[in-house]
Amino acid sequence: MIEKFGIPAKNLEGYLFPDTYRFLQKYPAEKVVEHLVDTFFQQLEDIAPDYTDFSAEELHQRVILASIVEREYRDPEEANKIASVFYNRLEKNMRLQSCATVVYVLTEEQGLPHPSKLTYNDLEVESEFNTYREWGLPPAPIANPGTDALRGAFHPADTDYLFFLLQDQNAGKHVFSRNLADHNEAYSLYIKQ
Repeated sequence: MIEKFGIPAKNLEGYLFPDTYRFLQKYPAEKVVEHLVDTFFQQLEDIAPDYTDFSAEELHQRVILASIVEREYRDPEEANKIASVFYNRLEKNMRLQSCATVVYVLTEEQGLPHPSKLTYNDLEVESEFNTYREWGLPPAPIANPGTDALRGAFHPADTDYLFFLLQDQNAGKHVFSRNLADHNEAYSLYIKQ
């Protein structure tokens, strides 16, 4: 099925559109998966009608980035800003340093429970998915991005932000910074209280 959709990957992670679906009880699993992938491309057509101009590899890179945004954003209005941070970091040849990729390594690769906080040791875990250690995008998506994350990855905000930090756990709001000094100040304000 991967070949049918022209996806340059070993599995369909990232292309199974997250939504509520209703299927008959004995509906074949392969047909369910095909429907989820079809839905992904239908949604993508609405979000980025020009996606067909991308090569399969370029599209895959966008889906990988959207999958990281999916696991980072909480407020839908911030998804495109978070995407802009990652694009800005890539453009400046900086590591992405996404906590979501570290959580992916811990939970999906190592089978550990979802951590309430990441430690400095967690950030050093060896994996090609750990964007604190590795340069560029991880080798594959870490989630199946929904509409907001896809929209952010295909239409990032025009910012010069290089950092973001969760400032309000309940509201899911982030503070965005243009440089490390401002980011460290935000860290001292919102984390070290």
